[in-house]
Amino acid sequence: MAEANGAPPLAWFFATAERRRQAWRYWVADTATGLFNMGLHCGLRLLPIDACSTLGGVIGALAKYRYPASDARARKAWMTLRPGEADQDSTDAAMLRLWRCVGRTMAEFSVLDRLWPAGRISVDGLDYLKAAHAAGKPIIGMSLHLGNWETVPVMALANGFKGASIYLPPDNRFDHLVVNRARDRLGGDYIIASRRTGFEAIRTLVKKNQGILMYVDEFVRGRVWAPAFGRPLRRQGNIAYILRIARLTGAVIFPIYSVRVEGRARFKVTVLPALDLVQSGDREADLMANIAMIDALIDPIIRAHLDQWFYGLDFEFDQ
Repeated sequence: MAEANGAPPLAWFFATAERRRQAWRYWVADTATGLFNMGLHCGLRLLPIDACSTLGGVIGALAKYRYPASDARARKAWMTLRPGEADQDSTDAAMLRLWRCVGRTMAEFSVLDRLWPAGRISVDGLDYLKAAHAAGKPIIGMSLHLGNWETVPVMALANGFKGASIYLPPDNRFDHLVVNRARDRLGGDYIIASRRTGFEAIRTLVKKNQGILMYVDEFVRGRVWAPAFGRPLRRQGNIAYILRIARLTGAVIFPIYSVRVEGRARFKVTVLPALDLVQSGDREADLMANIAMIDALIDPIIRAHLDQWFYGLDFEFDQ
């Protein structure tokens, strides 16, 4: 079995084909890729914000050749969800914007802590958060993987809203280290998605009197589960998770998302009014009604910014 830290034993290099594959990936492939990315991260951190982001965009535009399956999925999603712009030229242009946006976002981890001081993030709807905070209400931020989604916690922390973001760690342990270093420079807390996530989230909201941020367009077990985009709604997943936590803690839920402005290292974070949840007294019926309401809310937002949606590269309709 794997070691306590999740690392395959070196003896697996001499075991079955599947175990050899896992050992090779962890000890050789992930190490080589991870060390390269760490070096790139350190190098990008030396650059001005625009140069860092632009270089990331160049790398991102080339990534489609390395990940043709991702490019094909994103193209299908674009042509299906934006049928009025499904011609070849419009689709090609959208895919170029998407890949550049993803590349810029990855590179911007190196300068994440400099974006707010440099005036690169504007906010619309900040007063909604301030009013809830002044009233002493627990706050749950419900966000999306649009633009550079990390600018949402950057904005919140810069405006005095302490709390924790819930996230899935990257598969590569070196990439995880890079991401955590970037986040640590901001000063916020982060909760890794696990069996203890609910306990930690409730403790943050109630005992610490701080907010939590959770992304609801989740990618779990090889599938993008939200928005549904016409597929059956699910009782499981991050949307339901947020609703259950809100019910237990009395927290208010604010939809918050960020979009990239003019394809550059500038961002607009939008805070929408707190959700007016259905509360009829029938817990299961209320859950499904509120899931449907949230899905209907985030669907047009993502469609409108589909060329900035990170999970467009993973989304498939036959799920």
